[in-house]
Amino acid sequence: MHITDLANEILLHILQSCPTISSLLAVASTCKHLHSILAHHKLPLLYQSFEAQYGPSQDAIRLVTYNSSQLAHIPRPAPPQSMALLQRLVEAGQVAEKWATVYPSQKWTAEESANRRLLSTAESYKLRRACYRVWLYNMAFHTPQHTRMGRLQPQVVRTRAQVLRPWPAEQLAEMLDLHAIFRAVLHSHICPSNGTVLRRHKQRFPDDPFPLVSATKVARLINDPLADFHQAFFHSTPHVSKLSMANSYSQYGATVEGWGDEITQYYVVEDMLKFDPGQLMHLYRSLTGQAGSDAELTAFNSFGSRKATVEHFVAGQGDWFENNGETLVETICFVVGERGGDGRELGELVEGGLEGICRRDLVDDVE
Repeated sequence: MHITDLANEILLHILQSCPTISSLLAVASTCKHLHSILAHHKLPLLYQSFEAQYGPSQDAIRLVTYNSSQLAHIPRPAPPQSMALLQRLVEAGQVAEKWATVYPSQKWTAEESANRRLLSTAESYKLRRACYRVWLYNMAFHTPQHTRMGRLQPQVVRTRAQVLRPWPAEQLAEMLDLHAIFRAVLHSHICPSNGTVLRRHKQRFPDDPFPLVSATKVARLINDPLADFHQAFFHSTPHVSKLSMANSYSQYGATVEGWGDEITQYYVVEDMLKFDPGQLMHLYRSLTGQAGSDAELTAFNSFGSRKATVEHFVAGQGDWFENNGETLVETICFVVGERGGDGRELGELVEGGLEGICRRDLVDDVE
């Protein structure tokens, strides 16, 4: 029996069962009859395939329809289905899927690398949900209107907490888990410390007689009169002009790739965590040679060094971005504390694999 001899209801059910948008379009393109069924039910079928591939669609729609005219915690009416909305949803879903690909390599490292595996369908769903929610939080509160001086004001803290209160503790743990992956990517690939850069350089060039030059040494090489002052008073905090150093020391750009010692790097990473998942993925793929086109690679390589590339990207955010760390973790701890729990304890459970996107007690179910 030929497939086109089946009832239209059965054919429609087959199209509804496609797990991805691409598979839906592929099946519908096999014959004119299936294509005509898709044409009559195009938007519902596409949105159903989006839910299967990139869901949860409710959180994705909330993300792409957010704007500053309404507080982030206030639910918005569901917009009508349209191709324009679907395109924006797919763009956000593709970013979330890329993080699902990166997650295993950053979650299971060093001694735990033997346990590395792909995420299950349920785990990928949790990761995408966490990604959409972290992204929404960043869009709402990591903005020029939220400066460092106002982050601890009670009204500001309560406003941030209102976005997180509807979600149970286990879903907040998923957000903490993904947030830790963002931190690991920043720490290792986007903003490595001086020690990390030097160690990698020695591994690649063991016979190189010229060690990498630190920012302070470069300042002395060009007779910067404030070099010793910065070393004495800013050794444990971010350099006050670190974003402009790439321009001042461009002739030494190839050797100044680190972001300071571990303490200085910590503050840099705290600032960088204000980037949304899309921006972080853009930086990660560009700096690791995974950019989507040669044009992207050319644009990112035109600044002379990896660090100068990131500095240029950060400088485009404005002055508010520097020395103004992210607030997601402290807000999650605040919400957990309101419920009588301990935010730090929840973070330790996530770090130990007992809570979060991938839980050790669910490994048997995954296998």
